[in-house]
Amino acid sequence: MANIDDLLGALAAKAPPPALSSLESDVFQGLARQREQATARRGMVLAVAAATVVGIAGSVAPAAPAQAEPLFGVPQSAPSHLLAD
Repeated sequence: MANIDDLLGALAAKAPPPALSSLESDVFQGLARQREQATARRGMVLAVAAATVVGIAGSVAPAAPAQAEPLFGVPQSAPSHLLAD
């Protein structure tokens, strides 16, 4: 059976793999990507929640019947009223 000190010494003598030099940047890029995805997900949930609230409020609130009245209160003696009667 090998001695642990010998194994650790042999491991220390070896050069580290080249992939270790880019490991830190890869980890930070992954963290940034997860943060962006969480932010996008939060925004989407907020938009769905707002749409749900507006939709429910619009369907539950009593609606007034449609009225075809002029916007700026056209007088009854206007030519358009006289021609329609």
